[in-house]
Amino acid sequence: MSAQVQPEDPLVPPASMLFDGTSSPEQFKSFGEGFVHHILVPRARLTPSSSFLDIGCGNGSIARALTSYLDPAGRYEGLDINGSGIEWLQERYARHSNFRFTHANVYNKAYNAGGTVQAGDYRLPYDDATFDVVLLKSVFTHMLPPDVRQYTREIARVLRPGGRSVISYFLLNDESRQLLDRGRGSYALKFEWDGDPSCRVENLDMPEAVTAHDEQRIRRFYIESGFGLVEIALGDWCGRSTLIGFQDLVVAVRESTR
Repeated sequence: MSAQVQPEDPLVPPASMLFDGTSSPEQFKSFGEGFVHHILVPRARLTPSSSFLDIGCGNGSIARALTSYLDPAGRYEGLDINGSGIEWLQERYARHSNFRFTHANVYNKAYNAGGTVQAGDYRLPYDDATFDVVLLKSVFTHMLPPDVRQYTREIARVLRPGGRSVISYFLLNDESRQLLDRGRGSYALKFEWDGDPSCRVENLDMPEAVTAHDEQRIRRFYIESGFGLVEIALGDWCGRSTLIGFQDLVVAVRESTR
């Protein structure tokens, strides 16, 4: 007997859109489901009825996993600077009434050079105190310090008091700097951005391609925006041994309104 052919999953993008670090449909599905159930649910306290914002939603790996987790009372909002990717997601999720995707035409030299809005001036297109959980996965690893600061403020604005953010970084601290200087990292990150030792970049001509931020400055951004830090889990991007994954992960809770 011939093997039964599995129906195509309409929420799995074609190979040309696997730009999130996965290389196959199986990896795409496994990554999204694993992140939801091992990070968002236990660490960010995501529930089936949560209102969830995915900034840098990419090709929808998290969105797909959440179609079988969020109930009708839950809400998913995806935001990304890749216009063609957002169009694809809008078409594929048309039957999921509580899932919505929005294009943010924000300038990024590496990923959206035609953007019409500077990241440092961008206001998220959502009302105050709207979301229970906000995720930024591989976003601040491609943004410069003034823009990270503005986005942190905006994330605080749209989170409800008690809501949580989950954001990935390449954090510079004594350990990661020493490992980078010994050539242990996945990136060299030798260059200071604009003469600032608190931000290292891989390529001075394209600084947003890969950016690493000083941990203490990131901590200050959180404090001034009304966040309390819940957890910092360090990744293996710089050559350390860890079980958390590639990038560093910061979980914070919105403590007050401003």
